Order: sequence, then C-alpha cells, then structure tokens
Amino acid sequence: MRLKRPAEEEALAYNVVQRLTYLAVVFVLFPLIILTGLAMSPAIASVVPILREGFGGQQSARTIHFFVALALVLFVCVHILMVFLAGFTNRVRAMITGHTAAGKEPS
Repeated sequence: MRLKRPAEEEALAYNVVQRLTYLAVVFVLFPLIILTGLAMSPAIASVVPILREGFGGQQSARTIHFFVALALVLFVCVHILMVFLAGFTNRVRAMITGHTAAGKEPS
C-alpha cells in the first residue's frame, strides 16, 4: 500500500487488494452485519431462534455486530482518504460522469 498519488494508468483499474476488499465488504461484512442485527432483534429471534443460536447468543451477536460495524467505518474512512490521495476532483468526476480527465473510462 502506497500513500501517494497513483499514475494516470494505475488510477484507471483496481488492484488486487482493492478488489479483495470490495469483495469482502459486499459478500462478508454486509451480510454479517444484517444477520447479526437480526439475531439481536427479539422479534426475529422469537420466530427464528436458530439465528441467535448460530452466533452463540445475543451477546456474541452484539459483539460481532460491533466489530463488523467498526470494520465498515474503517473501510469508509480509508476509502475517503484514498479518494483524496488519488485526486479528489478527478475521482469525483469519474464517479459522476464515468470518464476521467484523459477521456478514458475507469475499469
């Protein structure tokens, strides 16, 4: 991980660490925070008690929920930091229009 501005060509594609991070957030952290949130709910736990038991009880679900939420907040903070380091104006333009300053589409 380098904390410096990437070259124009590097900025157009996601590297392996970025791809794995997005994969983990979308397919691990988001489902986990939803499931632990449901496991903490008394209404859901009374209908589907195996959900709470699967996490080892309400307190365990609460602890997992807290750490997953912390990981998501950290992800968002690092994400915002990387946008500023990569060049805020160019990255926001690419997010809104789908094109970079060089006229190429980001991948």
